[in-house]
Amino acid sequence: MDQPVRPAEPRRSSGGAGGVARADLPPWHGQKVKIPARLWTSGHYSHGAVRYWGQVAALDRPAEGCRAGVVTLAAYLGDSTRTAERYLAELAEPGPDGIPEMTTVRHTHPGGKGATAERRMRPVARIEHFAYVPVTAIKALRPTLVLAYCVLAWAVAVGAPHTAAELGAALGVTVRTARRLVDELEALGWAAVERRAGHQGRHLVTVHDHPIHLVPDLVTDGGSGADTDGGSLASKEDPGLTDTRDTAQVGGAFRRRRDDRKWVGAPVDNSVAPVAPVAATFRPAPPVRPLERPAYAGPALTLSPRVWAVLEPVRDLIGQCAPYTARRIAREIGAQLDNGIWPDDIRDQITRLRAWTPTEDLTDPGRWLLGAVLPPRSRCQLPGCHWGFLAHTGAPCKACAEIATAHPPHTGLARPHACTTCGWNSPTPLPLQRCAACRPTA
Repeated sequence: MDQPVRPAEPRRSSGGAGGVARADLPPWHGQKVKIPARLWTSGHYSHGAVRYWGQVAALDRPAEGCRAGVVTLAAYLGDSTRTAERYLAELAEPGPDGIPEMTTVRHTHPGGKGATAERRMRPVARIEHFAYVPVTAIKALRPTLVLAYCVLAWAVAVGAPHTAAELGAALGVTVRTARRLVDELEALGWAAVERRAGHQGRHLVTVHDHPIHLVPDLVTDGGSGADTDGGSLASKEDPGLTDTRDTAQVGGAFRRRRDDRKWVGAPVDNSVAPVAPVAATFRPAPPVRPLERPAYAGPALTLSPRVWAVLEPVRDLIGQCAPYTARRIAREIGAQLDNGIWPDDIRDQITRLRAWTPTEDLTDPGRWLLGAVLPPRSRCQLPGCHWGFLAHTGAPCKACAEIATAHPPHTGLARPHACTTCGWNSPTPLPLQRCAACRPTA
């Protein structure tokens, strides 16, 4: 009887199952991508966009490109979907040279249902500089650290170690932030820094493909644990960890025995004291507004000599003004003096208007000074005219008189648009100089 022919055993390469990675490692473990230097030398792209460039480039296949959706890419890098969409849109826009870093092609199934878009990254030219970055670093590090890793990896590859200032200029950060980034990469195990070991005292930086942490040397004496006598903890207890005192366990904890009672304090009186009756409390009454205005409690009023020289004709009225109003008057006079108006012109104007205004009409001196005296107003806009009168002589201004004659005011009985029949004043011209009531009908 013939034995059944067994299939030939598959051939394996050295090291077990050929080409199969460890079960506890992801399939992309050990993969590296080329990130071009144009992404950080142009200063056009953000740090997060460079990180997504490397992730999409890692998934880009020659036949079908990157068919991972936005949700999948965001999950790979630990970001939100909105953040992934923003960075992908930044890569899809035209770059500094007019060419986008990523092209997107939309696909549709034969039945009409949409398919995942095909994304392809701009290839790296043979003459371009690039950084060879592991995908593990792209996934594990934050965007700024990923870009710092790229710059350091490129500098190590081309043999041009960067200073902190050069690294900060490439990343768009300060020198202090660049030093902190290098220290953080060293602490995470992605880089090793030899302080002042390079040319002209520069630091020598070495980047790693996976995080490396130093393990301190363990010093043993031949036993299974650190023992003072070189023995084993299985046969002899460590005297530093053994408590030879006599203790008693009460309620799950250790406490001292209190046989001698020497630690007991004096007795405490725990009797309850009588509680005094509490008086009834009521809501406090609201504050009452005083009948008279409280006196001014601020600093004393002080005016400069040049302001007092201008206010000499109304010195008696300044005392009747509130301190706040007096300060506003002083500021207005100071502003006019700073703008080139002569102090004699302002003083003459105040003197003239004080003589023209009856004393019984000055019920509010501060308002009179700020509203009628100090503002230089005139229809002709001439510097020597104030309210239609010349500043030095007080004579009526001829320019203002000519303006009033050419353009009479449209107020009161002087309106030019009046009905010739009934005398009704109209603000607008009337057809046939008659109003609608007096106008003959056809």
